Amino acid sequence: MALILVTGVNGFVGSNVVLQLIKAGYKVRGTVRGSKMDNFRKIVGDKFPALEVVQVDDVGSGDLTDAMKGVDAVIHVAAPLPFGGPGPKENLNIAVEGYLNVLRQAVKNDINKVVMTGSWASTIDPTLKQAFEGHISTEKDWGNVTEEEFLSGNHDPMWTYLAAKILAERAAWKFAANEPALDLSIIIPPFIFGPFVPGFPLPEQIALSSNQHIYTLLKGAVPPPLPPLFCDVRDVAQAHVAALSTPKSSSNVEDKRFLVSGGFLIWKDAVEYLHATRPGLKARLPALDAVFAPFPGTPTSIDASRAREVLGMDKYYTWKEAVDGAIDGLLEAEKTWAATSA
Repeated sequence: MALILVTGVNGFVGSNVVLQLIKAGYKVRGTVRGSKMDNFRKIVGDKFPALEVVQVDDVGSGDLTDAMKGVDAVIHVAAPLPFGGPGPKENLNIAVEGYLNVLRQAVKNDINKVVMTGSWASTIDPTLKQAFEGHISTEKDWGNVTEEEFLSGNHDPMWTYLAAKILAERAAWKFAANEPALDLSIIIPPFIFGPFVPGFPLPEQIALSSNQHIYTLLKGAVPPPLPPLFCDVRDVAQAHVAALSTPKSSSNVEDKRFLVSGGFLIWKDAVEYLHATRPGLKARLPALDAVFAPFPGTPTSIDASRAREVLGMDKYYTWKEAVDGAIDGLLEAEKTWAATSA
């Protein structure tokens, strides 16, 4: 039985990856930050015998030797955000090293198979202009940004986040190109929605990932007019697991970049659906006649044919299933928040 190291197993995507791995018959070693470890052990306990956890406080700079001991492959989910440094140079280093530290240490420990979580943001310019030009994103697409442009520092947080995703993924592929034995795959989803994993710690209210936008609906507000592309977290997790079984590719980067997508999730449609299916939530939701800001153009779509052909991703959860999963998880999380603050 193969042993897979998963970074950030207490996170939204990481926990779902663990669940899919266990269902597929793998053993899992997961990393958890020290500040989260006691709570994780308390809640998870022995519910998942195939899961062991180790403390790693920073995957971008920490020593992963012990975590990687005896491991057959790595699924790296816990990429740090490009913020918190004293300046743009340090912030870029946080993002890039979030990928490279794991890759270097995998090579050092003779682990050749690595699957990482990327972002659809790496396929478009960080201005997001291309997100509404009716474009069809493929594995060949990259956003245009230079390190010099990033280091100029005159950018808003969204631009910084998107640009860092582009530069970090490029750095990962550059590293892989110089390590012939390394077999790197990167799963590239758009916004990720869906359920939290039962038996794992529920997120804090300030750490809801993309589900924060669905929670905005539960607070009676209208989310911003973001690109409407989505992928259910269960499909994102399944793609990571499927990538473990792919053969090593040629030298073409596009061979192991996998875009995944469940299509569009339109906020107005979600509100109408929730009003119709969850009457008990009507008082919390935006009104049916609420005004949703129009898109500035035709939303870009994703060509996920490569994931279908190589990973077998031929069926995705629908937006309704993703919304239902997220709502159920958020309502459960609210109980935890209430108990904690009581």
